[in-house]
Amino acid sequence: MARASKRLRLEPTLNSDSEDNADETHAEDVVNTSPVQPQNTGWVIEAWNCNASADVDARNALGIELMYVAARQIGRCSTEYPDQVRALTYAVLFRDVDPEDRPHNSAESYSDDVEAHTVSLLWISYFPGIKEHLDYLAVTPALILHLGQYVSAIAGKVRSDDLGRLNNHIISYSQLEDPNNILKRHSNRGFEDSRTGRLLCPVRHLERFEADPARACSLFRNHLVKITSYDFPSFMTDVSKMDAEDLEAGFLRGPLLVTYYKAIFCGRSSVFGLVPSRGQQSVAAKYKMSKVNMHSIVYVALLARSALSSESVWSDVDSKRWEAPVFLEAIMDLAHKSPSWHQEILAWWNKQIYDTEDNDDSDAERDLQESDYFKMLARRANKSPTPSVPPESSLPASEGGALEAPLDN
Repeated sequence: MARASKRLRLEPTLNSDSEDNADETHAEDVVNTSPVQPQNTGWVIEAWNCNASADVDARNALGIELMYVAARQIGRCSTEYPDQVRALTYAVLFRDVDPEDRPHNSAESYSDDVEAHTVSLLWISYFPGIKEHLDYLAVTPALILHLGQYVSAIAGKVRSDDLGRLNNHIISYSQLEDPNNILKRHSNRGFEDSRTGRLLCPVRHLERFEADPARACSLFRNHLVKITSYDFPSFMTDVSKMDAEDLEAGFLRGPLLVTYYKAIFCGRSSVFGLVPSRGQQSVAAKYKMSKVNMHSIVYVALLARSALSSESVWSDVDSKRWEAPVFLEAIMDLAHKSPSWHQEILAWWNKQIYDTEDNDDSDAERDLQESDYFKMLARRANKSPTPSVPPESSLPASEGGALEAPLDN
């Protein structure tokens, strides 16, 4: 990707000096001097107005509330670690290139190109007006830098907000009995207590942990047994499916991981099976989410790992061997190297969170055939010597809209 960036002369201009210079120029002047005119001048002005320090009143005054909301969602669905400037640059550079011809397709491992492509799709999906202004951004690299840095800053803020909410309820979400509220104090969690220690214990050490939880916690606490970025906490795995010979069995299917995900994206009511209140919308409802992506699963796993630990403050590192960005990359690399496993995991997650799966269309068709309307037709056909099928135009629209038309060949 770096080579491609240099060819289009974007990368050399993406630095802090260029953004500083652009900030000193009024947004209208930047638009007027651009060789490519934006579809919406107001959008450009709002994009330049994006400021991670702005409060809600300032955001409304600047007209950037929708961009702020989108930045939060991109952060949740990508984590705070991907290079957002690179991701937006990737979307701009390869806007007219067929997806199969883009550099991420030739990567054998989870590379910068793969990450940039994956995150660029979130920009296109969530950031208002970005798709319509890719041509303009191609000749305004300083705005790419400005927006990328803005989203990166907001990603850190939304992680802090989500972690704060998860911290307060992680013990009840984890179904840990704590009658004396010992685990309410953050410093008592992690490997200070075998209950939270078991959830943080890597799967490969779980059998030894179960044999002597107190001793195992002491070994982990004193770093006599090392945990690296390539070790995954047991709460991420469905231990009922765990196989000592196959650590992948049950991986990313942990019931508690699903619970934590629901808490973040679907709201507390979804965790406890309650009817949602009329208050603030859940993240999933607000953004009309219907699918899970791998980054968001890792995002929740990182939040939960921190909430279950004895550290009350978020940290990207834990001792010398664990780093959050490497942890993320390890899981994304597993997904990239096995597309079939990746799709299988996401299909499973879509079923858990949104109760959807790949065979929804066939299920819907079966449900339609079992409907009152079609049963009445069938009964009439059985009584009639010459059964007839109603013309397509006479079929009523389904509850969710018109009946789906056949795909063109």
